[in-house]
Amino acid sequence: MKLRILALFLFGITVAYPKIHIEDVVKKRDTFYRKKNTNGSKCALNETITNDYEILSSAVSESKYIFTARVLRVRKIKRGKKPKAKVFMNYKLYLHLVMKGDVVELKKYVFHGDERTLNGAIVFVDWLQTNKCAYKLYRHSSGIFLSDGFYGGLNIRKQPRLRLLNEPLPLSLYDLDRVNAALKGKCLPSFK
Repeated sequence: MKLRILALFLFGITVAYPKIHIEDVVKKRDTFYRKKNTNGSKCALNETITNDYEILSSAVSESKYIFTARVLRVRKIKRGKKPKAKVFMNYKLYLHLVMKGDVVELKKYVFHGDERTLNGAIVFVDWLQTNKCAYKLYRHSSGIFLSDGFYGGLNIRKQPRLRLLNEPLPLSLYDLDRVNAALKGKCLPSFK
């Protein structure tokens, strides 16, 4: 009888002790303490070219076309090796409004557009992403685009594409007012 109790006791210890020991040492995944990032974000909020009037006015004067559009497709193309890789953002856009530029010349390069106006026309845009903190456009979002003209493009079919000078701006009333003021040569105070 004592032998049975001793065997049962040893069996209980061999089963229960590792479970107790593991629960004390190993923490669950959802209760694991992670060190919070105390440095904050590396990007400053609202860091677009519309906040600096001099940069915005020079970008507007250098651009050949300024237009608003809705994004239909976004592709990210990486060229080169890892440390010095260039990142190209490729956009397929649905044009809404051309604010600056020759509409007749722009009609030669658009796809599926109306013959009389450019509303609803589709254009392809490439942008070399130089700023990691730039405003990111996603599918179905709208923006303001500043371009310096067409070039051969990065694609196989050699479709003409617009090249952007700066990052796309969000289509907000504030940014639209700043770009319109820079087009007309007026200086607006910053309210952000």
